[in-house]
Amino acid sequence: MSHPITMPPVRPDGMTAAVQMRGVNKWYGRFHVLQDVDLTVQSGERIVICGPSGSGKSTMIRCINALEEHQQGTIVVNGVELSGATKSIEKVRREVGMVFQSFNLFPHMTVLENCMLAPVRTRRLTKDQARDRAMHYLERVKIPSQADKYPGQLSGGQQQRVAIARALCMNPKVMLFDEPTSALDPEMIKEVLDTMVTLAEEGMTMLCVTHEMSFARRVADRIIFMDAGAIVEDQPPESFFSNPLHERTRDFLGQLMH
Repeated sequence: MSHPITMPPVRPDGMTAAVQMRGVNKWYGRFHVLQDVDLTVQSGERIVICGPSGSGKSTMIRCINALEEHQQGTIVVNGVELSGATKSIEKVRREVGMVFQSFNLFPHMTVLENCMLAPVRTRRLTKDQARDRAMHYLERVKIPSQADKYPGQLSGGQQQRVAIARALCMNPKVMLFDEPTSALDPEMIKEVLDTMVTLAEEGMTMLCVTHEMSFARRVADRIIFMDAGAIVEDQPPESFFSNPLHERTRDFLGQLMH
């Protein structure tokens, strides 16, 4: 049963929450992949989401920018409810950046062209404005020298940093990361995580699906543990690691640490 929201949640400072999910359910056929998910993320919060394979982590964050469609419940992003209408989806996607595990760069475009494309088409920037913005964010992720190369000429870590820069070129209010280091070789993971740490320290609202627990300890305001499509645990890092409330969380952490 859906849980209608008549007004987006309001913080004490008068700002709306960045993300609000209430009673969200999703099925793939008979498989109930999200079960009555409730989640509120305030602007500037850094949320790390972990859990076993198939627990619904990636599906949950993909529902936030309508890459997946939920069947029940409500999702409000920056005060806009995802209703299934094209206009609401477009409005949300303009303000939500997404970084995938497989980079999703256009191989026939240079790094610079990849970063310029969306600002020109969606934000209506001129090519000069888009180029300046793209170079600014390539500087931030420390690969401006790669601007004229094609994705296939870069390492996996460099490609993922390009993907982050491309998302940032839209000046998003929320960044979603779907296991951004899982496709990388171990030596490349640190450079991507360092970039994400910098974003977190600058106050970017972030939801990150990852099993990089050192990253979670360092930057997360809250760690969410999911199992069987439901949020089982939602705690600050210190409590999550030292005193998890649920046995399923303890079992997961025990396996992860070993």
